[in-house]
Amino acid sequence: ALADVVDNSISAGAFEVRLRFDWDGFDSRISILDDGRGMNDPELEAAMTLGTINPLDKRATTDLGRFGLGLKTASFSSLTVASKREGHKIVCLRWDLDAIASDPEGGWRMLEGPATGSERFLKPLVALRSGTLVLWEKLDRVVTPGSNLSHFSELADDVESRHAMIFHRLIEGS
Repeated sequence: ALADVVDNSISAGAFEVRLRFDWDGFDSRISILDDGRGMNDPELEAAMTLGTINPLDKRATTDLGRFGLGLKTASFSSLTVASKREGHKIVCLRWDLDAIASDPEGGWRMLEGPATGSERFLKPLVALRSGTLVLWEKLDRVVTPGSNLSHFSELADDVESRHAMIFHRLIEGS
């Protein structure tokens, strides 16, 4: 899932992509911040909608994604995406499996804005002219009973080494 998001960042012209792992027990989170061109509200809504990209459609040579499902399906629990275009305000949408499960109508509705208490995690995006921040919370498939800082740190180290292999040409500047 993280590599898919880095692919999206590269496609958006990002010069810098920062992955961050914040240990806080069951409230731990993982985020990715890029300085790419960002998205406006309709673009963000399309990006957050499941399966919006037809695999038969022609795409740009810089577009690394194919089906429009990678970010969403690989990272479900609580997924917040905030983005801003240069000269525009931040737009933010969120998927939350707990909210979906508790909806009496069984609706799959995206939510506007970050979860209550998560606003502070979007602050790094404010300092950028443009970019996107992807925030995973409720990491119940990553932080399980018995998990500790050591397990979480090992995950971060594993992600770092895998990304170094996947993106080595970009990291090396060639």
